[in-house]
Amino acid sequence: MSNRQTVVYRKDYKAPNHDVETINLVFDLIPDRTIVTSTMHVVPREGRESDEFELNGESLQLVSIKINGQPSLTNQYAMNAGKLIFHSIKEPTDIEIVTRINPKANLELSGLYLSNNNFITQCEAEGFRRITYFPNRPDVLAKYTVTLHAPKECKVLLSNGNLVDQGVLPDGRKYAIWHDPFPKPSYLFALVAGNFTVNEDKIELNNDKTALLQIYTEPGNENKTVHAMDCLKKAIRWDEVRYGLTLDLERFMIVATNDFNMGAMENKGLNIFNAKYVLADDGVATDSDYAAIESVIGHEYFHNWTGDRVTCRDWFQLSLKEGLTVFREQEFASDMLGSESAKVVKRIKDVRALRTAQFPEDSGPMAHPIRPDSYSEINNFYTMTVYEKGAEVVRMYQTMFGKEGFKKGLAEYLRRYDGSAATCDDFRTAMAEANDADLSQFALWYSQAGTPRVSVKTQWDESKKTFTITTRQSNRTLPGQPKPQPLMIPLAVGVLNDKGEDIPLQLEGEPLPVGTTRVLLLNQDVQTWTLVNVDRRPLLSLGRGFSAPVICDMDLTRDQLVFLAKNDSDLFNRAEAFEKLSILAIDAFIQELRKTQNANSLSPMEAYLATFEEILNDERLSPAYRAEILKLPSEQAIYESQIIIEPALIRAACQAMQKKIGQRLKTSFEDKVKTCTTEGIYKYDPDLAGKRALKFLSLSYLVASGNPKGVQQTRNFFEKGNNITDKLGALSIAVHSGLPIRQEMLNKSSIAWATEPLLINKWLEVQALATSVHGEMPVVNKIRSLMMDPLFSIKNPNNVYSLLRTFFAKGGPEFHTLDGSGYQLWIETVLNIDSFNPQVSARLARTLENWRRYEPRLSSMMYKALRYVSQQKNLSADLREIVDKAINEPI
Repeated sequence: MSNRQTVVYRKDYKAPNHDVETINLVFDLIPDRTIVTSTMHVVPREGRESDEFELNGESLQLVSIKINGQPSLTNQYAMNAGKLIFHSIKEPTDIEIVTRINPKANLELSGLYLSNNNFITQCEAEGFRRITYFPNRPDVLAKYTVTLHAPKECKVLLSNGNLVDQGVLPDGRKYAIWHDPFPKPSYLFALVAGNFTVNEDKIELNNDKTALLQIYTEPGNENKTVHAMDCLKKAIRWDEVRYGLTLDLERFMIVATNDFNMGAMENKGLNIFNAKYVLADDGVATDSDYAAIESVIGHEYFHNWTGDRVTCRDWFQLSLKEGLTVFREQEFASDMLGSESAKVVKRIKDVRALRTAQFPEDSGPMAHPIRPDSYSEINNFYTMTVYEKGAEVVRMYQTMFGKEGFKKGLAEYLRRYDGSAATCDDFRTAMAEANDADLSQFALWYSQAGTPRVSVKTQWDESKKTFTITTRQSNRTLPGQPKPQPLMIPLAVGVLNDKGEDIPLQLEGEPLPVGTTRVLLLNQDVQTWTLVNVDRRPLLSLGRGFSAPVICDMDLTRDQLVFLAKNDSDLFNRAEAFEKLSILAIDAFIQELRKTQNANSLSPMEAYLATFEEILNDERLSPAYRAEILKLPSEQAIYESQIIIEPALIRAACQAMQKKIGQRLKTSFEDKVKTCTTEGIYKYDPDLAGKRALKFLSLSYLVASGNPKGVQQTRNFFEKGNNITDKLGALSIAVHSGLPIRQEMLNKSSIAWATEPLLINKWLEVQALATSVHGEMPVVNKIRSLMMDPLFSIKNPNNVYSLLRTFFAKGGPEFHTLDGSGYQLWIETVLNIDSFNPQVSARLARTLENWRRYEPRLSSMMYKALRYVSQQKNLSADLREIVDKAINEPI
């Protein structure tokens, strides 16, 4: 494990002195002593600064070196702090390096490791240096030929590209040779060897070629890959139709494993996936799992062009591939849905995730631009900012130029940089030139951290029939950063008249209206637009479709929010207005609880309840849309609306609110449980999934209200449900509501699900979100007990994320206890896991990074916990960076 604390700066980037044109890798795969022979053809670059050829290595045992076929001499190279440096490489040179590694002992799951006795690799960001010595940077692209030698028990031997040959060696061992015709950086290298079964299919491509599609899983899971295969074919076809991008290899492979630090990895032609994003049937996957598989399969496939064929020059450009590909994934997933209101659900969910995770990141100690200026440990920059905010920045190009303009810009970018390593500026320039636009100011989105705020004021002049919109943008100055400059912000707006109708939008000086939604381009601190021919009282619909990743401030009364929630033609903005109403209502409960500790006398405002009921019963809206919009805001979303976070008070207010709504709208909820119950054999379909979502939303309100019928229905769905969506939905309601039947249901689940890792993780996650019941064991003690359960393994990232990260991030008052027991568990877990898997420990540690925002009693204990961890010796670089930034952030 490396605990280096070197800070890398973007301004210090220098092009490599040498290229590696080809690399031949031979693996003699033995669990505890794999031999790797690497033969590189190294070519000096013109204009290089040095003749020294520098390679990275970590946890390697060097066996031998040959230069141009001859054993090397000690004066030809030097070893220095994880680097192997060859002197005086002035002409094309062949270098052979033999190393020995121990996959069996690799618990970091970075490089080459064992998962259930299968060989698996994970090389992004810097895992390849744990396999062999190599210039482990993304701007060194080589063509790979890989030969695998493995025990005869290994049924499958895979690597990137196309299969050249396979067979049996004289000693009975197996071999396979793979060649990737496309140059790629080392982080996209992949190797899989072991006991797998395969689901195969073929697809006819638009170029009249046929590609073989293969999804590999451990034996017994092959029937759970039907949905994943269908998603892969949809993604391939969608990319052909939407962007004209076609699969460029003879085959495309996916491998599913249960031991993986990430969700999935886009290695060229050989994607390796966390099994949770591949395996699905009615016994292991919920409707949400089916949707997530579709998104992740699409994401990794789309990387084939935006990440593989064109990669990033250095790790500061990470959002170049990730932000762009997340955007493409979001567009794909939306296009796969049914009605327009169902499609909007995808957008609502994405924006809610951004606001509850990325916005806090943007205002905390880990705040950074989507293209950071420095890092200590690159693994810590696989963040919501790089991915999700990065996707929103890419989306703004489409908002400004339209779908066709964006397509032109993407095509130009790929034409210019295919087969090379590019930068965020390269992408922006291609977009600008393809659309004949000046995007120099837009570059600030890549260099400024923080979430911009846009305050909006409007004025209607009835006599002149004009409606004036004035915007003012601002952004907080971050420690050590220059004062932010005005950004280029596309803000989509509409205007409703007092009948709830969209009016044609005609700016002063324009001859004719231009539609009922238009994009205002903000590029100054303060700007004003005047609409003409506005003859009825107007109300602005602001930021339609969430057209930019900003916080919009506009003073709206409750009546105006109710009006928008009922009438806005932009369904995203209807959801926005209703969520703001919900937060206002919850805040009223919080204020009452702060004064009296009793919310029984309080009820949500009548207009809110009437709007809630109207939306619930509006059959013109898809069930999926109604289920999403009528959820109470998550506790994390409410945290963002508060100056000081008080988890216990917020939990109590939410529970009181849910109870009141359940009591008031009992009849409507009972009707939805009945009418949205799907009969017959389970089938995943977006429309049916929407019905099930509305059913369980309604049931959760009924149970929260104390409705005996709701409690019985919860038991029935658990016991009689023929799919995991029903069973898990009922179990979640029982556990989160503290129903007496919950332990019986948990016990039955643990027995029925014990042999299925995907279900065990769901079982763990449900309990991580449990609510304490008076007189029973505190939830934190239950978490400790679950950590001792044979079904849980601290070495398995999925187990850790399901139980511990969920508890630390979303456990609310059950984690943030006044006795500090939750923080003590956090300390022990973070330090334990850091000893063998720094990536996972750092992700757990981030759950306390915004400690300053909590009430004083909690923030003091959180600070002490962070301080205690920071004072320990031998922390990994990953964890060290997180805790030090959290503690040392200036106020």
